[in-house]
Parts: sequence; C-alpha cells; structure tokens
Amino acid sequence: MFRQVGKDAVKQSYTTRRWGTTDGKLSKHFPRHFNYSSTPFFVRFVSSNTSPSPAPPSLPSPLSAPPQHKSKVNLRPGPLKPETSLSPKHTPTPTKALHSPTHTFSPPSLGTAKEAVKHDIEDAESHGVLPPPPLGANWFRRTMHTGIQLAKFYYRGVKLIFTRRKDISLIRARIKNGGSPLTRWEYRLIHKQEDDVKKVVPFLIIALLLEEVIPLIAIYAPFMLPSTCILPSQRQRIEAKRNEKAIAFAANYRQLFNQLKTRANPPGHLSLRILHTVDDAPYALCGLLGLPTLGPDLLRIRRIKQRLEFVILDDKLLMQDGWKLSEKFLDEALQERGIMVRGLASRPKESRLGHWLQAVKGTSGDDALTRRLLLLVSRH
Repeated sequence: MFRQVGKDAVKQSYTTRRWGTTDGKLSKHFPRHFNYSSTPFFVRFVSSNTSPSPAPPSLPSPLSAPPQHKSKVNLRPGPLKPETSLSPKHTPTPTKALHSPTHTFSPPSLGTAKEAVKHDIEDAESHGVLPPPPLGANWFRRTMHTGIQLAKFYYRGVKLIFTRRKDISLIRARIKNGGSPLTRWEYRLIHKQEDDVKKVVPFLIIALLLEEVIPLIAIYAPFMLPSTCILPSQRQRIEAKRNEKAIAFAANYRQLFNQLKTRANPPGHLSLRILHTVDDAPYALCGLLGLPTLGPDLLRIRRIKQRLEFVILDDKLLMQDGWKLSEKFLDEALQERGIMVRGLASRPKESRLGHWLQAVKGTSGDDALTRRLLLLVSRH
C-alpha cells in the first residue's frame, strides 16, 4: 500500500513539473498555485520535520569562573593533645644498653705492620734467635734466608710443645704415686702447655699454607700464636699492648666496677651470676684481666671463670712456696689478678701481692672464686 502511494506521488510530481516547464500555460495564468520544488513532496513529508527542534539544555562550562564571593573560614588552632608514649618527644629507654666502649684500640696500618715485622726480625737476628743473612747477599737471597730461618724457628717451637708432653707426664706420674707435691713452676708449665696445645693445630695449618703471614698475626691476632713460636720483640709488644688495654679499661669502667661492688652478697663475695645482670660487665672484666674480649657474654664469663680458677691454685702455691719473686714474675702475677703495675716500684708491688694473698687466705670452694671476683673489682 505504501509502495502504491509513493508511485502515485512521483507520477503527480512529474506531471506537474512537465506542465510547468513545457507548456507554461497554467503557470503563466496561475503563478501562485504552481510554485513547486524540485524535491518530491512525499520525501519531505516522510523524512523531514518541519517543526524546529528544541535547543539542547545548556551545560555548565568546566572553565566557568569561580564565584566571586566565598564564605570566610576562620582558622583557629585546635586543642592540644596530651602527650602519649608514642609522642615524637618521647625517647624510650632501651632495656639493655648498647655496647659502646669509650676507649677503642685501632689496629695499625699495613705499612706500620710491615715496619714492625722488619724490626722483629732484625731484633731476633741481633740477639741470636735467628741467624743473620750472609754479608753481601742481594734482596732475593736475604728474603729466602729469612723465610727459611723463620720456618726453622716455628718448627722448633712446635717440636718443643710435643717434647714438653713427656716432661708433664712425668710430673703427673710423680704426684699420682705420692711423690713430692706440685710446685708453682710446674703448675704454670702445665697450664701453659694446655693453652699451647689448643693453638698448635690452627698454627700448623697457617704455617703450611701461608707462612709469610705469621709475623702479621703476631701484630693483629697475637692470641692465636703458641708461646713457643713468638719472637722476643713480639712478646714485649704483646705484653705492652695488654698492659695498655688493662689500664684503659680500669679507667673507663671505674663506675661500672663501683656498681658491681654494691652487688656483693654476702658481704665480701661477688657471684658470677651478677655479671649477667650488669651491662658490659663481662666485657670490662675481660679487658681488665688482659683476656680476649671477642664473643658473646657467655664466652667472656667462661674466660673470667677459668682465669679465677687458675688464680685460686696459683695463690695456694704462692703461699706454699713463698711469694718472693723476681721483678718479671712479680709483674706477671699482679697482672693476672688485674692489678696495675705501671709506675710502681718493687716494694709497692710486693705489698699489693701480699695484701691480695692475705685477703683470700682460708677461702675454699665457691667462696674462693666469689671472694677473688670482689677483690678484682674493688681494686679500681
């Protein structure tokens, strides 16, 4: 039906156009009634909307200017909040103080260590411990000669450790069979032998692999060397550094030692358990006794206990054999007990050792150890 209507409309439009253009008669007499358009009217009727479409609503522009007048906001400081434990001003106190010793011992530089090694070898050659190189030898021959002589020196030192085992076995067999009692010299020899046996295996490994670094070990880690493998000048330097360290610890930790004295219970005795409750106490006592300070507190307390147990028997033998000692052995005995000897004459040294022996006389068992621990911290 729509198709037929469309055909009729096209036909009528075509007829009207032909009349207006060919004959021109009707358009001439009726100009108003034949004003037509070239577009068929049915097209406009179907597809065109003659009524104007309404304008879309205007959207606010995103770039529109802000209003000129704003409501005034009064800014006032808020109320102060009470300070809590998380306030920035609050500085929490740690449960355990960090270890920060006031006196540090920096290791010498490599150049200084090389000069010290050269001096040690020259001093050993001048004292006959090491044979000097032949006269006129070049650098290579001198170096080879020094290396060979050091290897021989270390070999003799290790051999001496194994040779002393026979002597110590004879001493122990004599005591076991009811012979003469143990002397102080024999007791100290046995103690030194036990310490050297612990060090000889690591020392042999280093000597076989890196013999040339052993003189440097005497500077940076002297506690690794057996007593029979140390040159004379090296021994003097080790003892001097140990004394310097003990003096520094006695001065820097005086307040800590005073705190330990107040923990004596019963009076006149200080238990090793107290060292676990006072920060830096094991570290300070190891430095005072000339012991290695490396490791945790449990290891340091073990070293302190071993030293005090050694001193207990040494005190007994001193009182047994008499404590009139030479200057060298007197200094050694005082330093083992944490007593400073720098600047003291021979008589004050003997007086201090005699006072120590008198204070510990008659103690035994656990009381002997706790009594000596209190004397150790009371001297500073």
